[in-house]
Amino acid sequence: MVGWNSSIGRHGHLTLETLFVKLIGPPKNINLAGLPENVVPISRFTTAITCCLPDDSIKREQVVVLPNFAMTDYASQGKTRKYNVVDLDLCYTYHSYYTCLSHSTSAAGTVIVQGLIPKKSQVDYQDF
Repeated sequence: MVGWNSSIGRHGHLTLETLFVKLIGPPKNINLAGLPENVVPISRFTTAITCCLPDDSIKREQVVVLPNFAMTDYASQGKTRKYNVVDLDLCYTYHSYYTCLSHSTSAAGTVIVQGLIPKKSQVDYQDF
Protein backbone atom coordinates (compact mmCIF):
# COMPACT_ATOMS: atom_id res chain seq x y z
CA MET A 1 0.00 0.00 0.00
CA VAL A 2 1.40 3.38 -0.94
CA GLY A 3 -1.55 5.67 -0.15
CA TRP A 4 -5.28 6.24 -0.04
CA ASN A 5 -8.06 8.78 -0.47
CA SER A 6 -10.86 9.12 2.05
CA SER A 7 -13.96 11.22 2.62
CA ILE A 8 -16.50 11.80 5.35
CA GLY A 9 -19.15 9.07 5.17
CA ARG A 10 -22.88 9.11 5.93
CA HIS A 11 -22.32 8.73 9.67
CA GLY A 12 -19.66 11.44 9.95
CA HIS A 13 -16.67 9.08 10.00
CA LEU A 14 -13.74 8.89 7.59
CA THR A 15 -14.49 6.38 4.84
CA LEU A 16 -11.93 4.82 2.51
CA GLU A 17 -12.62 5.77 -1.11
CA THR A 18 -9.56 4.53 -3.01
CA LEU A 19 -6.55 2.47 -1.97
CA PHE A 20 -3.32 2.80 -3.99
CA VAL A 21 -1.10 -0.28 -4.11
CA LYS A 22 2.24 -0.92 -5.75
CA LEU A 23 2.44 -4.15 -7.68
CA ILE A 24 5.56 -6.20 -7.02
CA GLY A 25 7.00 -7.95 -10.07
CA PRO A 26 4.05 -7.64 -12.47
CA PRO A 27 4.49 -9.46 -15.81
CA LYS A 28 4.42 -6.06 -17.52
CA ASN A 29 5.01 -2.61 -16.01
CA ILE A 30 1.85 -0.54 -15.59
CA ASN A 31 1.85 3.23 -16.11
CA LEU A 32 -1.35 5.07 -15.23
CA ALA A 33 -1.56 8.83 -15.73
CA GLY A 34 -0.70 10.73 -12.55
CA LEU A 35 0.56 7.65 -10.67
CA PRO A 36 4.06 6.20 -10.23
CA GLU A 37 5.01 3.12 -12.22
CA ASN A 38 3.20 -0.05 -11.10
CA VAL A 39 0.92 1.83 -8.69
CA VAL A 40 -2.75 1.05 -9.26
CA PRO A 41 -5.94 2.36 -7.63
CA ILE A 42 -8.51 0.05 -6.05
CA SER A 43 -11.81 1.84 -5.60
CA ARG A 44 -14.63 1.24 -3.15
CA PHE A 45 -17.79 -0.31 -4.47
CA THR A 46 -21.17 -1.26 -3.08
CA THR A 47 -22.41 -4.83 -2.86
CA ALA A 48 -25.90 -5.84 -1.80
CA ILE A 49 -26.05 -8.90 0.43
CA THR A 50 -29.03 -11.02 1.39
CA CYS A 51 -29.84 -11.20 5.09
CA CYS A 52 -32.63 -12.70 7.13
CA LEU A 53 -33.82 -9.38 8.56
CA PRO A 54 -37.25 -7.73 8.43
CA ASP A 55 -36.28 -5.41 5.55
CA ASP A 56 -33.43 -7.39 3.88
CA SER A 57 -31.81 -4.15 2.74
CA ILE A 58 -28.20 -4.23 3.95
CA LYS A 59 -25.59 -2.86 1.57
CA ARG A 60 -21.89 -3.15 2.17
CA GLU A 61 -19.38 -0.66 0.82
CA GLN A 62 -15.72 -1.59 0.84
CA VAL A 63 -12.45 -1.58 -1.03
CA VAL A 64 -11.80 -5.22 -1.79
CA VAL A 65 -8.14 -6.07 -1.25
CA LEU A 66 -6.48 -9.45 -1.09
CA PRO A 67 -3.06 -8.61 0.37
CA ASN A 68 -1.66 -12.03 -0.35
CA PHE A 69 -3.15 -15.26 -1.53
CA ALA A 70 -3.22 -18.21 0.80
CA MET A 71 -2.18 -21.78 0.35
CA THR A 72 -1.77 -24.75 2.62
CA ASP A 73 1.65 -25.95 3.66
CA TYR A 74 1.26 -28.97 1.34
CA ALA A 75 0.15 -26.90 -1.67
CA SER A 76 3.22 -24.70 -1.23
CA GLN A 77 5.69 -27.50 -1.92
CA GLY A 78 8.01 -26.63 -4.78
CA LYS A 79 7.17 -22.91 -4.63
CA THR A 80 9.63 -20.23 -3.53
CA ARG A 81 8.43 -16.77 -2.56
CA LYS A 82 10.43 -13.54 -2.37
CA TYR A 83 7.87 -12.23 0.14
CA ASN A 84 6.49 -15.04 2.26
CA VAL A 85 3.71 -14.20 4.74
CA VAL A 86 3.26 -17.06 7.20
CA ASP A 87 0.60 -17.56 9.88
CA LEU A 88 2.35 -20.00 12.20
CA ASP A 89 -0.69 -20.19 14.46
CA LEU A 90 -2.34 -22.31 11.77
CA CYS A 91 0.52 -24.83 11.66
CA TYR A 92 -0.22 -28.02 13.56
CA THR A 93 3.25 -29.59 13.73
CA TYR A 94 6.91 -28.74 13.27
CA HIS A 95 6.59 -30.31 9.82
CA SER A 96 4.17 -27.54 8.85
CA TYR A 97 6.51 -24.89 10.30
CA TYR A 98 9.38 -26.20 8.23
CA THR A 99 7.32 -26.43 5.05
CA CYS A 100 5.90 -22.90 5.36
CA LEU A 101 9.15 -21.21 6.35
CA SER A 102 11.34 -23.06 3.85
CA HIS A 103 9.65 -21.29 0.92
CA SER A 104 11.16 -17.90 1.79
CA THR A 105 14.13 -16.75 -0.26
CA SER A 106 15.42 -14.78 2.76
CA ALA A 107 14.69 -13.99 6.39
CA ALA A 108 14.14 -10.34 5.40
CA GLY A 109 11.34 -11.39 3.05
CA THR A 110 9.57 -13.52 5.66
CA VAL A 111 6.66 -12.03 7.61
CA ILE A 112 5.34 -14.05 10.54
CA VAL A 113 1.74 -12.96 11.16
CA GLN A 114 1.25 -14.79 14.46
CA GLY A 115 3.90 -16.07 16.80
CA LEU A 116 5.68 -19.32 17.19
CA ILE A 117 4.24 -21.83 19.64
CA PRO A 118 7.26 -23.59 21.19
CA LYS A 119 5.51 -26.93 21.75
CA LYS A 120 4.60 -27.18 18.06
CA SER A 121 8.09 -26.24 16.89
CA GLN A 122 9.89 -28.97 18.82
CA VAL A 123 10.53 -32.42 17.43
CA ASP A 124 8.90 -35.14 19.48
CA TYR A 125 11.24 -38.10 19.09
CA GLN A 126 8.34 -40.43 19.83
CA ASP A 127 7.21 -39.62 16.27
CA PHE A 128 10.12 -41.66 14.91
